[in-house]
Parts: sequence; structure tokens; C-alpha cells
Amino acid sequence: MAVANWLTVELTVPAGAADAVEAALLGLGALSISFADPGAEPILEPAPGATPLWPQVQVSALLPAGTAAQDIRERLQPLLPGPLAIGFSTLVERDWVREFREQLVPQRFGARLWICPTGAACPDPAGVAVTLEPGLAFGSGSHPSTALCLQWLATLPLAGLAVLDYGCGSGVLAIAALALGARSATALDIDPQALQATRENAARNGVVSRLRLALPEQLTCAGDHDVVVANILAGTLIALAPALHGHCRAGAHVALSGILTSQTSQVRTGCRPWLDLRPSGELAGWALLAGTPATGRQPVDASTG
Repeated sequence: MAVANWLTVELTVPAGAADAVEAALLGLGALSISFADPGAEPILEPAPGATPLWPQVQVSALLPAGTAAQDIRERLQPLLPGPLAIGFSTLVERDWVREFREQLVPQRFGARLWICPTGAACPDPAGVAVTLEPGLAFGSGSHPSTALCLQWLATLPLAGLAVLDYGCGSGVLAIAALALGARSATALDIDPQALQATRENAARNGVVSRLRLALPEQLTCAGDHDVVVANILAGTLIALAPALHGHCRAGAHVALSGILTSQTSQVRTGCRPWLDLRPSGELAGWALLAGTPATGRQPVDASTG
């Protein structure tokens, strides 16, 4: 397959000229155009409905390699109040997917759990291997919060237990639990595409028959899970604490991640009425909290689960 080259164009323009410059670059055949902050003036909280720009805007564009630099200069200079300062470079097209796949290697969690990209053999013949199609870091076990959850699951005696993966994404946690011997696993997510990806990964690993897929409104808080793991974000985990409690059997194992280490106390406090949690691991600035459902609490109404 022939390798394509692209011309990269970069310049800084006044905010008032940004739209005209964008239109001119599109007229020259630009494949993509992006605006960025040329200095250190982040726009953190724009007003509702506003589309603010910095006083000066860094414009980057990707054009066909054969585009003449002089044509670009002649098209853009009349749009600017001062001399045109523009940079050009060549971008060589690369097979990013292939390069990403080549960098992936099987990863071990605990004594025997391995997450292996498709096409890679498990290094340990006696290990428990979960095979995943390489994708986003959150789906492959590479992200620290996912790695913490996998490490935690690998330490549990899962044989015969029912597991809930709340916010399943690619389903790696539910599938790993099944591979480690769980009787059943429920993978729950608000995104139907995540559930489809989970189904495909489960089929790849031969565990579909023990897996249930559900949107939140399809799963009642019936207190019928022995293990509940949720890898989401701190604020969402606090809001979900009553529902997570409702999904737990008495004495269930619970783990929460997607938490920055600086948020550990906040999440513990926010979940305390429902979940009794303690720090159980840290990795690259991320933390995992593990524990059990708080005693003395009745499961929340099924309609809120």
C-alpha cells in the first residue's frame, strides 16, 4: 500500500480572523483544522451558549502534500492585519493501529490472570487468559484504574459467586471474573455500544452463557450479587452508592476505582452511609477502595437501582 504524505500548516492569528482563515484553508482542501491556545490562557468555564476563543489563536491544518506554500500564503495574507508568519512540515501517514497492536503485550494480574491481545499467546500455560481485541486503554486493562480492579479480582475466591460489573465498558472485569471461576456475571452500562462490545469480548472468551448484559433501568437492586465492582469516576461513584449497596448480598465484596488518590477521602466519606470502604491499592495516581456493604441499611427500592 502506498504511503501518503500530508502538508501540516501552523500559524497564529487574531481571534477575529480565525473564521476567515478556517474558510480559506478549507477552500484549499484542508482535511482537518484545529484551534488551540498559543499561550497559557485556558478557558475553563465559558458562559452558556458561548463559543469563546483566545485573543490569539493557534491554527493547525492538514492539507494535501501537493498544495503549494505560495498559494497558501497568497490566500491567507489578505485576511490578516499584519505580516503572515506560517510554518510548514510534512506528516508521513503511518499505520497507527498496527503500531499500537505491536506495542501491546500480555499483562499479568495477581498470580495467574492474564489479559492478552488477540494473536498473543498467554506466557503461562497454567494461567487464566482473557483475550481482548486491542482498543482503548480502559478496555484493555492498561489504564491504572482498570489494572487495580483486575488485581483485586484476581485475589478473590470467585468460584461459585455472582459478580456485578457496574459501568462495564469493554466488559474486561466481568469477563475476567468469569474466567477466574465466577458462577455468573452481570455487565451493566448506560451505553448500548459498551454492552455490544462486552458481548463480543465475552464470545471471544467463551463465557457468553454465564453473562448477563443490562442497562441500569433493566436491573433491579435485588441484593443478589456476591461481588460488586465499579470503575467509573469519583462523583458518579458517590451518587451510585445507594444503588451499589442495593445490588449487594450481605457481606459482599465491593471495590470502587476510577478514583484519583487525592479523592480517596472524599469518596470514602460520600459512600460511608452505604459502603464500608478502605484503601486497597494505588497505581500511577489512581486508587482503589474495597470493602463491604454497610450493615444496618435496607436495600434501596428496586426502581431506583
